[in-house]
Amino acid sequence: MSNTEYTGGSVSYYTVEVESPTSGGGAYAAECNDIIEALGMNYAEGNAFKALWRRAAARMGKAKAGYKDGLYDAEKVVFFG
Repeated sequence: MSNTEYTGGSVSYYTVEVESPTSGGGAYAAECNDIIEALGMNYAEGNAFKALWRRAAARMGKAKAGYKDGLYDAEKVVFFG
């Protein structure tokens, strides 16, 4: 992965630019945690969602430091699902 980060705070792999929103309007940046809170996800749902988000972000080159093949996130989805 080209852009790796690892901190306890907000990091770029949890943000994505939405260039052409389905509902119309202008482009915006979506933050993983904002979506979790807006949808009122519980702890398990939030953890599964974040794991899916990280896997997809890694495919786009935005990965957590030490990210390997996505197996850990896939296991989290199964566990919390």
